[in-house]
Amino acid sequence: MRKPAIIALAFAGLVGCAAYKKETATLTTYPGIASQIEQYYNANATEDDWTCNEVQLDTIDKTKVARQTPNQVVIAVTYYFNSFDESLSHGGAQCQGFNTRFFTFDKGTGNQLSLVSMTGPQRGQNG
Repeated sequence: MRKPAIIALAFAGLVGCAAYKKETATLTTYPGIASQIEQYYNANATEDDWTCNEVQLDTIDKTKVARQTPNQVVIAVTYYFNSFDESLSHGGAQCQGFNTRFFTFDKGTGNQLSLVSMTGPQRGQNG
């Protein structure tokens, strides 16, 4: 009696894994972009109307090519971010959540992409 339940759970896990791989297939199509996205986001992004200034990309949940030209690729990235602001002025507030941004890459030879910009609020920008 327990075997069908175990098999059903294992199958559900495999289906979930396959769906996740499909949602992030762009990352394998263009090797190296995940680290570029993470580094650029961590160095520049703010969240929640600039109240979360020191955010870190935790996971990339979905990716999709939004637009492609002969010279550029724009990839929509849905991600989970988090931050813990230890400053007294913010009361040690923790920021976390999901968001989507568009990352623009210049195309090089082969499938090599070079990240040039990201949408959304960023440090060093107002409004």
